[in-house]
Amino acid sequence: MKNREIVKGAKDFLPLEAALKREFENQTVETFTRWGYQEVITPTFEYLEVIESGAGQGIREELFLLQDRDGRLLALRPEMTIPIARIVSTKFRDFEGILRLFYNANIFRHALPQMGRYQEFYQLGVELIGASGAMADAEVIALAAEILKQQELEFKISLNHIGIFNNLLQQSGLTESARDGIKQLILKKDLVGLNKMLSGLPLAPELREVMLEMPLLHGGLQVLNRLEAVRGIPGVEDAINELSDVYNLLAAYEIQDDVVIDLGILRGFDYYTGIIFEGYSPQLGYPLLGGGRYDKLLDKFGCPRVATGFAVGIERVLLALAQRTCSPREVQEVSGSDIAAVLDKARELREQGLIVAVDLSGSNCDKKVVVKPRDQR
Repeated sequence: MKNREIVKGAKDFLPLEAALKREFENQTVETFTRWGYQEVITPTFEYLEVIESGAGQGIREELFLLQDRDGRLLALRPEMTIPIARIVSTKFRDFEGILRLFYNANIFRHALPQMGRYQEFYQLGVELIGASGAMADAEVIALAAEILKQQELEFKISLNHIGIFNNLLQQSGLTESARDGIKQLILKKDLVGLNKMLSGLPLAPELREVMLEMPLLHGGLQVLNRLEAVRGIPGVEDAINELSDVYNLLAAYEIQDDVVIDLGILRGFDYYTGIIFEGYSPQLGYPLLGGGRYDKLLDKFGCPRVATGFAVGIERVLLALAQRTCSPREVQEVSGSDIAAVLDKARELREQGLIVAVDLSGSNCDKKVVVKPRDQR
């Protein structure tokens, strides 16, 4: 029946799933707090111009749009970095120090529903505002690794610098359309399509070779040796050095073994300017988390600040934890003929930290008060 259908790309969380979700959220929020991050909460919808000023008009096809009574277009938030950029540019405009902010929010994005990909989904994330350099990048990567380690997940964090790819494209002489096409093919790791496209473009041989290799180049610092032929392109050398500095710093966090350099990681949003990363589990074929540096985004809101951050997809973590169960806590049921005594007993047990349900069925009406474990089936 139509009136029983759930919207495609949405999800119900039944009690044990909801308990596992809440447990993960509570652990992650506690970790964010212990690392010095403070929570912010933004509206579920933003003015369309706010979203497009940060992500560009190309994002419109991914948005859920609505109109207010004044005729202005609104969008359900498709991510959280842009709303937080708006907050910083208004509420923290005169603050000159470093801001460590975190959020726990539901996100909305038009997408083809499939396993691990929803049209409404949940994210936890952090934004580190006002801190530049390798130490800041390493902090958010290490914090992302800490979140996954707490769940005892097997994982790898793939690390790249968007400046390598962007500067190669900038010096390629290609049209914007061609450059975007190359990016989309690398994002999808479509090597056949990439080879076909590059073979038809007027590119220097060494540039074509590097772009064909990029989706396959992953490992330790040695993979950067494959870029020797293009190091002389403006901006590439600096990006390689920044990537090396962050990778080496992660050894101090004792997570270098969990990190791999992957030059095929590009991320979907165009506002990234530096280090970018994604976290993967072998149980899933898509990232659990992702983020990176976006030093120019706040410029668009009239509040120039450098920044970096990441978001973790809650449903995706739960899928990776699919074999893990959350056992229901024992519930005590209080029943009896003396209602006042039953309620007093329930209150007493709750104050002791127990979970207590009052029997509403009328059983045990022949006894003043009865306390017993409730059948959880």
